[in-house]
Amino acid sequence: MMWLVADSLYCPEQFFASHLDSYAHYLREAGEVTWSVEVGPGLERRYKAFTPDVIFALDGYEALATWPARVRVAQVAARCSPMPWAVRRPDGSPAYDLVLSSIPAMVEEARRNGCRAEYMPLAFDTRARACGMGVKRERKAIFIGTVGPNHQRRARLLEELRDIVDVRPPVFGRAYFRELASAKVVLNVHAEWAEGAANNMRLFEAAGMGARVVSDGAVPPGLEDCWWWRFRDIGADDARRGIELALAVGGDDAERTVLTRHTYEARIPRLIELVQEVADVRR
Repeated sequence: MMWLVADSLYCPEQFFASHLDSYAHYLREAGEVTWSVEVGPGLERRYKAFTPDVIFALDGYEALATWPARVRVAQVAARCSPMPWAVRRPDGSPAYDLVLSSIPAMVEEARRNGCRAEYMPLAFDTRARACGMGVKRERKAIFIGTVGPNHQRRARLLEELRDIVDVRPPVFGRAYFRELASAKVVLNVHAEWAEGAANNMRLFEAAGMGARVVSDGAVPPGLEDCWWWRFRDIGADDARRGIELALAVGGDDAERTVLTRHTYEARIPRLIELVQEVADVRR
């Protein structure tokens, strides 16, 4: 099948191993014909001659809802406006034939709104491992990401842990993976929109790059095997204990678990299978 994979990027440096890059790359590796496009001004004009079998929208759900395609799929892992199940055809039916989410509550919400929806966890792009070549794991515990008005709980926690956690400025792409490769422990603190679920790419990325992970968030179904969830009831004291223990242990299984079970190579066959099921129903 021919796929159009579309997402928004905040900056060009985000592209490598982003959702847009990773899904498009591994779909091609699985034998699918795939175009990856950035949602933005002039999108329809630039790609109006391309009529895919599948539109796989990772963002920009409204802009992509009117494009002709056999199957429309939306992947959503954060609160946005509009949510994909709110986008409708002229007859009032859902514009998207399938909604995928790594947040169980969003799967249920999509179903309540009349969409077929399936739970699909996030994944690690194994190509990123090459970014750690030559990087020495010299930092003890780091946090890397945004801190600001939209992350007030995160900011408070990091302030309380400033003596033990090195807060690194946001970087993207290959520079981001090099930062992860430099740390023994990576602290993850979810944004409020995660709705209590452990749902952050950093979990998979940090473990995939060989760091130990201390995080908040309730373990989603199917991910109980991941070592880091031990510290999910997180406050400053819990986080500190988790970081100290993670620094003290001689090794952990999170890296091996992510690399064997939670990669795009593990996810893509199921994605193709789901889309084929929808296409068969619509035939």
